[in-house]
Amino acid sequence: MALNNKKVTYLLYAVEGVGAAFVGLFLAAYIGGLFVIPQTTVFHSDPTVKLVLAVLGGILLVLILASVAVAALNKLR
Repeated sequence: MALNNKKVTYLLYAVEGVGAAFVGLFLAAYIGGLFVIPQTTVFHSDPTVKLVLAVLGGILLVLILASVAVAALNKLR
């Protein structure tokens, strides 16, 4: 499979986008819990948020591993 710069660029944009969504959701849930009274509320442990974070984290992990594999294959050429 030949990868040109355009395909690699799309892969890197996908990694950045999923990473930004993951970090953004986690920070929103974490910071949102800081301003709620009582202070014992932890939004990032809510099952719905946990599921979304797990899915985004899994996709991010796969994309990162794919990027590393693409980089290794391009280095061998």
